Amino acid sequence: MPAVGKYELSGELGRGGMAIVYRAADPVIKRPVAVKVVRKADLEPGEAQPILERFKREAQAAGNLQHPNIIAIYEYGEDAELAWIAMELVEGKSLREHLRAGYRPSLERLPEVLEQLLLALDYSHARGVVHRDVKPGNVLVSEMGVAKISDFGIARIERSHLTQAGEVLGTPFYMAPEQFNGQPADERTDVYAAAVIAYEVLCGRRPFEGQGGNLMKRILQDAPPAPCTLEPRLPPALDAVLARALAKGAAERFASASELLEALRAAFGAAGAAAPHPAARGGETTQPQGAARLAGAASALRRGLGATAAEPQRAAAAAAPAPAAAARRPAVLFVDDEERVLSALAYLFRDGYEVETASGGAQALERLRARRFHVLVSDQRMPEMLGVELLRQAKAVAPTTVRILLTGYSDLAAIVGSVNDSEVFRFVSKPWQQEDLQATLAEAVSVAIAVEAAAARGAPALKSDAGALILGEPALARGARELARGGFRVHEAADLEQALAALAAEEIGALVCDLDGRAEDPAALLRVLKSQSPQTQLIVTSAASDSELIISLINEARIYRFLKKPVNFSLLGAALAAALERYARMLRAPGLARTESARPAKETAAARSILARLKALGGRFSATLKP
Repeated sequence: MPAVGKYELSGELGRGGMAIVYRAADPVIKRPVAVKVVRKADLEPGEAQPILERFKREAQAAGNLQHPNIIAIYEYGEDAELAWIAMELVEGKSLREHLRAGYRPSLERLPEVLEQLLLALDYSHARGVVHRDVKPGNVLVSEMGVAKISDFGIARIERSHLTQAGEVLGTPFYMAPEQFNGQPADERTDVYAAAVIAYEVLCGRRPFEGQGGNLMKRILQDAPPAPCTLEPRLPPALDAVLARALAKGAAERFASASELLEALRAAFGAAGAAAPHPAARGGETTQPQGAARLAGAASALRRGLGATAAEPQRAAAAAAPAPAAAARRPAVLFVDDEERVLSALAYLFRDGYEVETASGGAQALERLRARRFHVLVSDQRMPEMLGVELLRQAKAVAPTTVRILLTGYSDLAAIVGSVNDSEVFRFVSKPWQQEDLQATLAEAVSVAIAVEAAAARGAPALKSDAGALILGEPALARGARELARGGFRVHEAADLEQALAALAAEEIGALVCDLDGRAEDPAALLRVLKSQSPQTQLIVTSAASDSELIISLINEARIYRFLKKPVNFSLLGAALAAALERYARMLRAPGLARTESARPAKETAAARSILARLKALGGRFSATLKP
């Protein structure tokens, strides 16, 4: 790629309304940077001058701000064709991307992403810079959990007239009433926008929704819903704090970002001393979900990996079991022979989980004998006992604890054997990424809670010669193996060919089929199986709400269960156990198979192909096929 100034470009990172951001390198000091570029030829002649002034203003506004939660500006450059800003490269995603991916923080304390945002604003305001376009898309969160404000492109600098009174600039959802009215913006305008972000992070929605004039009317006239009516786990004192921060008149709001921060801290601090809200007690434990959850404590991993001698004690304090009166959180045991790694993990997960640590296999087994843990996460290479061996013994000591191995080795046979024997739920390759580990831990916790719920119902592990076949996402098979608890075999197929091979080689009593994203029609397989082997029980999963398809599968394939994605593992476990019991009853009493008779479906080319391939494969399943 061509160079911009002295910077060597290596790829595009993103595009905005007027600029393109590239990944680049400073060849002199060998530093990776991001370079934001405006091509003058792409600008309308009448708009070029104000856009270029605004672009230069971004460099001026942020260039003198040196704060860990503000993107650092290295250089502004311009030639006849281009204008550019070289800035700090942040490896991560915006807060907007995290919110769209479903990020919801623990509500036991004020999320640090909000603390860091307000600290950065307080710093910039003290130096005479008002951002004026604070929004989740302008808050970048690094892979280490550090939040950084970017895009000071419409900032007002004290004593500057580059932004004229009466200009309406900003992003509507996060604009304060005075911005809609064309009035001057000051620090309280940024306080309002930060309060909108806080509301969205804590409640899962913005205070005002809508489009165009309808949105503007609500922002100018309506009061937002009280946060506690949307999320009852929030501290009651928060309602008054956010109501003041979102006041229509700037004079009625907090005068500074630091005042809002202190009020938020006080609201959550008061909640910590009070009894938990009823919605936070009993029932299923709430846990983080998916590959895009943020760290509950931003920058915790970075701080933990650089921990001083005093920080392990702080980590242990942060990870101490919650008092009996607090809401029950999933318990996680981390095992590693390096204290600094344990400190980092304890910091990283202290908000969402009840965290304990062990420095070796023997100590971990003692902890597992002493109390219940939902998840065990172990490093592989430890001098006293390898992680695989620890997890193998942990399976016997605590069979309902879900086990994760952090490993850098590539022994495929050992990996496959450990998964198939249900010794390891999931491997996370080193060097592991924060988001991958967070998503894996959330998935493991959801499975552990499902196992715990099944045990509480007194549902014994099913013993059967027949197995279950999972045609779908690997997470489904991993969850099914944990839920089986050795009671039945779980086979996995990534596509239709693998599924047919498994049907030929193994006794399959239940098939779980994901209907989404398949190259071949999975419904055709279900119809063939039910018409030829009615005792085989069929469970389907899908994210779609195609009622016509589901009705046709009920009629023509007699599906046993339908599970909406994302799949609830408790429901999956109960469905598999019941399906295999039903299969076994039908083998003992063949006449029951008549109850599974399906309405004949129109024969299709796909169905004929599947039936022919099954017969050609032979094996166990072909013996049950009707001639």
